[in-house]
Amino acid sequence: MDEMTQGTLHPGEARHYRILIKSVGSAPPATAAALAKGLGLPTAAVISLLYRAPAILVDQIDKPTAQQMLVLLSEIGYEAELQPTSSAAPDLAPLYDVAIYITEARQLPHAVTTLANFGGLSEADASNMIMSPPGVVLGSVSEATVRAFAEQIGDGVAIVSSQPKTAHYHLFLADGPSLVRKRIIEAITEAGIPTVDDSGLIATDLDHTTAQTLWQRYQASGLLRIVNRDFLRFDLVLQESQGNDDPTPQQLAALEQLAGVPVELAEAVFRSPPITLLEAIPHAEIGERMAAFDAVGLSLRAELITFQNLGLQVLSLSDQAVLQRTLEEFGLHQPGSNLPPPPFQIPGVMPELQARILRAALEDTGARIAFAEAA
Repeated sequence: MDEMTQGTLHPGEARHYRILIKSVGSAPPATAAALAKGLGLPTAAVISLLYRAPAILVDQIDKPTAQQMLVLLSEIGYEAELQPTSSAAPDLAPLYDVAIYITEARQLPHAVTTLANFGGLSEADASNMIMSPPGVVLGSVSEATVRAFAEQIGDGVAIVSSQPKTAHYHLFLADGPSLVRKRIIEAITEAGIPTVDDSGLIATDLDHTTAQTLWQRYQASGLLRIVNRDFLRFDLVLQESQGNDDPTPQQLAALEQLAGVPVELAEAVFRSPPITLLEAIPHAEIGERMAAFDAVGLSLRAELITFQNLGLQVLSLSDQAVLQRTLEEFGLHQPGSNLPPPPFQIPGVMPELQARILRAALEDTGARIAFAEAA
């Protein structure tokens, strides 16, 4: 009995084992440093391994040691498994980049805290990543890690994961020296890539290799931006109906069922194009959603909002002092000066997500707030 306790092998039992990390689970990222120290490995290497799970953490160890490690890892929060080294090693998992979009503005604090805890970041860095469109927050992680992150981030936050090597990319060209911009556009044209404009979104649907080649060539200019199209979001805007003055029953039903328009307002919406029916739709869903409307004769246009700037208009307020204090906290009002009577526009414009966050904060003071298009 004592010999078995010390690890005596049974006939046919493996001599050596491995620890397979199946998922980071709920383990705090700080534990990676402790694991790295215990294994004598660089912390960065262990972190990379953990977030690419399933992956082998340690190999060729005896069973008692492996069992002790398995218990410890499970207590920390990792999902791990004991395997004999004679079994086949797991295939390398496909790797994903991950972007998030705050669908419920009041969930931002939770999203920031969750990302900071999950990625071992400061809350300031986590907030900057979320608020910088298109909101890419994780890179080169496995599907298991994406699932673990999704479970922690909860409701009110949309997650999109994409394999960067098989994704397609859109090119954006910022304002800058005309000579540099001209050279970039000429290079794109010479590469046989159709351009759709000479500023802003200039080319679409490039493969990974082509996009990376252009990026490496022109990244120093600071003008060219390459964005995974899977992370872009669009508003779907109803266009004027061609040849139909009155909506059909099928069109009214589509407005209600596909866009959530109240039945009593559906006809008024039909007669009010252009009007936004659906907001912040990810690229992957656009085709199917637009086709569903098109099937009943409703034409929609997809408008990119990822890099959109918006202003805010105060239509009414219930407590001027509270509203003024909130604006001061966001750096949007000079202390000691009075607000104008509503309606008035808050000075300046801001990225779409920031505008929604601020609108929610101002509405919490009892004010009525509307978006205003950037001039």
